[in-house]
Amino acid sequence: VPYCFKHFAQTEPSDSCEVRVDLLEEEHVCSAASKHARYRQEVRVGQQTTRSVLFVIIPMKEGQFSIEVKAAVKDSSLNDGVKKMLRVVPEGVLVKQPKIITLDPSKNGVDGKEEVIINSGIPRKALVPNTPTSTQISVTGTENIAPLVENAISGQSMGSLIYQPSGCGEQNMIHMTLPLIATTYLDKTNQWEAVGFQKRNASLQHIKTGYNNELVFRKPDGSFATFLHVKSSTWLTAYVTKVFAMASSLVAVESYVICDAVKFLILNAQQPDGVFREVGRVYSGEMIGDVRGSDSDASMTAFILISMQESRTICAATVSSFPGSVDKAVQFLERRLASLTNPYAVAMTSYALANEEKLNREVLFKFASPDRSHWPVVKGHIYTLEATAYALLALVKVGAFEEARPIVRWFNQQQKVGGGFGSTQATIIVYQAVAEYWVSAKEPKYNLNVDVSLPGRAKPEKFNFNWENRYTTRTSKINDINQDVKVTATGSGEATVTMVSLYYALPKEKESDCQKFNMSVQLIPDKKDADEMIYNLKIEVLYKDKERDASMSILDIGLLTGFTVNTNDLDLLSKGRARTISKYEMNTVLSERGSLIIYLDKVSHTRPEEITFRVHQTMKVGVLQPATVSVYEYYDQRHCVKFYHPERKAGQLLRLCRNDECTCAEENCSMQKKGKISNDLRTEKSCETTPTSKIDFVYKVRLVKFTDGLSTDIYTMRVLEVIKEGSFGVGPTGEKRTFLSYPHCRQSLNLGEDKMYLIMGTSQDIHRDEQHQLYQYVLGERTWIEYWPTDAECQVEEHRPTCLGLEDMVQQYELFGCQQ
Repeated sequence: VPYCFKHFAQTEPSDSCEVRVDLLEEEHVCSAASKHARYRQEVRVGQQTTRSVLFVIIPMKEGQFSIEVKAAVKDSSLNDGVKKMLRVVPEGVLVKQPKIITLDPSKNGVDGKEEVIINSGIPRKALVPNTPTSTQISVTGTENIAPLVENAISGQSMGSLIYQPSGCGEQNMIHMTLPLIATTYLDKTNQWEAVGFQKRNASLQHIKTGYNNELVFRKPDGSFATFLHVKSSTWLTAYVTKVFAMASSLVAVESYVICDAVKFLILNAQQPDGVFREVGRVYSGEMIGDVRGSDSDASMTAFILISMQESRTICAATVSSFPGSVDKAVQFLERRLASLTNPYAVAMTSYALANEEKLNREVLFKFASPDRSHWPVVKGHIYTLEATAYALLALVKVGAFEEARPIVRWFNQQQKVGGGFGSTQATIIVYQAVAEYWVSAKEPKYNLNVDVSLPGRAKPEKFNFNWENRYTTRTSKINDINQDVKVTATGSGEATVTMVSLYYALPKEKESDCQKFNMSVQLIPDKKDADEMIYNLKIEVLYKDKERDASMSILDIGLLTGFTVNTNDLDLLSKGRARTISKYEMNTVLSERGSLIIYLDKVSHTRPEEITFRVHQTMKVGVLQPATVSVYEYYDQRHCVKFYHPERKAGQLLRLCRNDECTCAEENCSMQKKGKISNDLRTEKSCETTPTSKIDFVYKVRLVKFTDGLSTDIYTMRVLEVIKEGSFGVGPTGEKRTFLSYPHCRQSLNLGEDKMYLIMGTSQDIHRDEQHQLYQYVLGERTWIEYWPTDAECQVEEHRPTCLGLEDMVQQYELFGCQQ
């Protein structure tokens, strides 16, 4: 609102002025301005004050739209305006579903030619109706490194906790890891050309920043701690040793920093029998992999021994106790190897022994998968990745490249969308192992031709991969899913094809999803200010294991539209001795809507953890979609999902719109036909065919059940009579059918349970549920819905014309069909 005053007036008097506030019309945004160019409100504003003016808007499709408001003082030339872009995303949850296959025509092809047809295979019932879908098909030579480098340098991947190094002693090392392993990998495999030489300097700068930041947490005895006021950690000191030793070939690292850390490990953490034990504590449980799991004595000893082995060239000459310490640790691991039962400990121990030319292949492969491509760990897939990487390092170390090759191929199929492998340890170890393989292995001749035939395109897209461009990725895109894509490969060598399907899924809350956690979410009203409503968001979460607490876990909290979090509350929860959360951050990478990410050091298995903070409703939304809260353990990403909503009562919706806005929004809904309807119009509709739509089915139905499906209204109808069968769902008489609609259409539809209706719709609004061999119908703007009176009502004069007209339509179609 423009600041207003009168000519020659002093500032003390309490003069006020009339202000005209105009909301301008915008296409695809319903408001009181729709079809009127503008909508005006007049308000009185006191001098030196502000005034809120409420406009209700309902976006009708996804995209970027401008919202423009102008204000002018009445009887004055004073005016002002503001124009903001509104980003509207589809309802539902954006899902990226990958499918990965490996091409090898010389091995899998017929007469040197391999043909594969890939299809997303996503059930239509999982999709939010009328939302965009797309599929990306990427073909990569030996493997795709570009996303990893993008994440390492740009810091875009929240999923792997990657950004410019910062935070405490542990967090800083987490953040330093990815640019380090990316740079090491690209240097060893000569791939900088594929991702851009200029990015190497940015990556090196991140490594330097991480190194300098970590020195803050170094103690006088050479050890490292999460914070200076807590005890040093054996594991963290060993990890710093490993990472700094790796970084020393890229940036300036003082050798005494590494070697003093090694001395600390030998003098303070190693026992007389060679075992290394933890003398402090690691706070970020996700950092250390399964070192705390079963056979932890062997895992911890192997991990520290490996870090010492990787720093041997730097410290062996200056640390006199180095050889003896290594020998004691090796002897312990050799004695312990035969009794190990955890594949993670076996793989890590095998690599440590391979570095000393003492690998026992028989024991290592005893824990491998039947095809010897990976080492499964029961506790979770991320542990499997780490264990497999250590096994690969062991085999490469002894030159067993034939046995290593299937493992590398397996890794190509595990990479996450975005480049990492899901955790800090998994990512650094996997890329370290794969880098060692490519540096040492002698790959056979490589000249591969790949043709990708996309639906709707006359010619296939042709790609050639050879030794010079083997790391290149070629990508194609189609704006659809569940389409057959034919891939043909000839020549020698391998390539990886990745199909990533993007679609919006209906949000669902299933108890079966909550295998690992119990969670409750409540949105409790707190107080109402002049311009906002304040709620307490209360989350209680309990780990369901009978024996142990969950390790580091993540709460991913979606925010309701128009709501913001109270960061002061979150700061109080994350600081001080009584803190209940480890840290928090706002994330717009994992979720396009933006999520609040809360890290929990642990989740108790004996009593629920409670996290409560305020959220502020700073903007009112007409039809508010529910938001999700999910919790999962960092190393076992099985999500437990719950929804919350401020006014979610049975059958009720929060409706703020006035007549104009509601009418505008409901123009995209199918209306229940009321009043006097022409019999000819009804009959013509049943046979309607236009360039854009064709009435495919005509049913007499009874509404059996209405379900409030969070973001979608679900109407279960029983088909009483098929007047026009259509080309889908043959023979539905007597069966139940599911009809879907939007919550904001509920009032205009006004359907009642146990009532009968005539429904006429098009084939475009029918979606097949492949899993259950059923069809779902969307009640859209093309659908005709009309109340069908009962036999008793047909005897009443009010309904008699309708009943006769319906009978006439049925007879006309039975006798003559559609005369077209």
